[in-house]
Amino acid sequence: MDRLLEGRPFLLGEALTLADITAGTSLYRYFELQIERPALPQVERWYRTLARRAAYREHVMIPFEELRGRLID
Repeated sequence: MDRLLEGRPFLLGEALTLADITAGTSLYRYFELQIERPALPQVERWYRTLARRAAYREHVMIPFEELRGRLID
């Protein structure tokens, strides 16, 4: 993914697409885990770009604690 993002702001080019939203949803969880990660400068830049978007913060960046118990009553 890091190589794919070289020279382009989003996964498929110049514009945000469903590919970015889908991958960004998974990567939010990945970046929230307290683990060591290899340096991925392009992925990190891309992720920061997503995180600056209000809709991404509101609908994707939901803390784990808020999700617990929502599906099972």
